[in-house]
Amino acid sequence: MDKKPRKLSLHKLIPNMITLTAMASGMTAIKFAIDGKWQEAVIAVFVAAFMDGFDGAAARLLKAQSKLGAELDSLSDFVSFGVAPALITFLWTTHQSGRFGWITALVFMMGVALRLARFNVAKAEEAPSDPLAKYFTGVPSPAGAALALLPLMVVFQIGAAAGNGFLPAVTNPYAVGLWLIVVAAMMVSHIPTFSSKQIRVPQKMSVPALAVFGLLIAGLINETWPTLTLLCVVYLLAMPLSVRHYARKKASLAQGISDPDDADQDE
Repeated sequence: MDKKPRKLSLHKLIPNMITLTAMASGMTAIKFAIDGKWQEAVIAVFVAAFMDGFDGAAARLLKAQSKLGAELDSLSDFVSFGVAPALITFLWTTHQSGRFGWITALVFMMGVALRLARFNVAKAEEAPSDPLAKYFTGVPSPAGAALALLPLMVVFQIGAAAGNGFLPAVTNPYAVGLWLIVVAAMMVSHIPTFSSKQIRVPQKMSVPALAVFGLLIAGLINETWPTLTLLCVVYLLAMPLSVRHYARKKASLAQGISDPDDADQDE
């Protein structure tokens, strides 16, 4: 007797729909860059990052995790945070440096591919109960894409200032190309970086946390580029703290000392 084909409810497809929307946003960013619409291109990449942050949460909430969704998410990340930023920066300025500009675009793209491949392998092999697994190894691809586009965001703020002496340094194709290589190196490095899973807000601080979130949303709406630039700078400044925090936790685990913060954490 033949088995009836398995049917999926529509809500089980929502996470994959979000992922496809993120991929479409990444491709749209490339289209904007080809048309010379730089601000729209950068915004499209951040929209993809926003979508990427919610597809996994939606899958867990709806209990719709699948191998197809995991593979689709990696492909979407490669397009939105690897190909799109590399082409945006190349079309914007690094093409002026000739072969060097294209090499930097390839290096960044391959850095994202290697980072995603390593993440997928580590995720399959890691022990869910390992406290150190809650750290990212290297800069995650959405953050790497944001850092790669940081020079453009700076230019959006200072470009209108006539005679600004800082502008040529930010738009220099060789400087931007070197910055792409640095970001690619941070993504494939073994630097431990904080994960959103480690963020725990005490109950009594829930209202102030929501107030800070409200200020962040207001900043993104009214002062988009300064707010995004500030977030990138804060992320860079937090990296030494994550390295120190990781080293301390690793030392504590080696001495058999459990971290009370891990008691209520989950993957």
